[in-house]
Amino acid sequence: MSLSDVSDLTDLSSDEDDFPPSKTSRTTASKKGTKEYKISGVLRAPRTTSYTAKSLYDQIIDNAIDLDPEYQRDVVWPELKQSGLIDSMLRNYYMPPIIFAVSTADDGSELRTCIDGKQRLTSIQRFTNERLWYKSSATNTRRKLLPKQLIHQFSNKQIVCVEYSDINPDQEREIFQRVQLGVALTPAERMQAIVGPWPTIIREIQSQVLGEDGFQGYLDWGHARGRDFQCVASIGYLIENHPKPTVPSAPTLEKWLLKGDPVSPKLREDLLDTFRVFLVLARDQKYSRSLNKPTRVSPIEFVMIGVLIYLFRDRLSLTQLSSAIEKMRKDVRDDHTDIRANSRITKHMFFKIKVLRIYFPTED
Repeated sequence: MSLSDVSDLTDLSSDEDDFPPSKTSRTTASKKGTKEYKISGVLRAPRTTSYTAKSLYDQIIDNAIDLDPEYQRDVVWPELKQSGLIDSMLRNYYMPPIIFAVSTADDGSELRTCIDGKQRLTSIQRFTNERLWYKSSATNTRRKLLPKQLIHQFSNKQIVCVEYSDINPDQEREIFQRVQLGVALTPAERMQAIVGPWPTIIREIQSQVLGEDGFQGYLDWGHARGRDFQCVASIGYLIENHPKPTVPSAPTLEKWLLKGDPVSPKLREDLLDTFRVFLVLARDQKYSRSLNKPTRVSPIEFVMIGVLIYLFRDRLSLTQLSSAIEKMRKDVRDDHTDIRANSRITKHMFFKIKVLRIYFPTED
């Protein structure tokens, strides 16, 4: 977008018990004049139980098991690995327990939120749905791989589960983080599990922009494996640190999310208002053209569009915002073929926003 392009914009029209030290420990500590050691933040001990594979499948189908809490990973196991799990179960090889957080509704029904074991439960669900025990032959006809006896045997396999009761969402995420140590999570997936005031506001916005009342069906953008959380958090970081023109790296963003100070009411309102406008643009047939052509919005474009909306939402009409977004996207794609979050792309897009601010000054 050149300087002359700006003129093309349309005119405005519960308390936890400490682990009790033994009597001997208290006496020894007193004699030595040192403070006694206490463990704080102790969770209520979980219970270990088991369910049949069929019982777990039925609970998933009945929505009594939630496989998709915000911190969970997407389904990442390929079919070969899923089939391998079924084979291990049929041969009685060890499978780590499934970890649930159990909550009770007002009507007495129980909901189990899967903290760990989503990939295994998804494999069991697919197998019970008859998707993993059929295989297409060379003649493109489906043939059954397992006899009925083995399928019945699998349905009755006992699966060990560990269930936590009376824990809050932050404690769920803490369990998830500790269990996942050593597992290759993406940086974005790690961020989703962080606990504190900053990730809480990001999750609040994330819940609004996803789903039927959000971008779903209106805006196609790369948001798999926690990328949506990272993009929303990046917009929050850039709004708070404006006018610093640098998209945060994963370590920088993670450090920002770990801050313990509360989110200011102004920043919270700025974020919510930015995404309110973003959603209006995305869900309107006329305005959304700038977001869906010539191709889907890349994650870095999503972030920079959020910054543009934040800066100009009070000074430009929706038509002008849509036009500015279209020009910014076209300009960066005219000069670059690979639209990724690197220094070249971000500097280019920040420059276009800076040019726009010359004609429509904003209050810093």
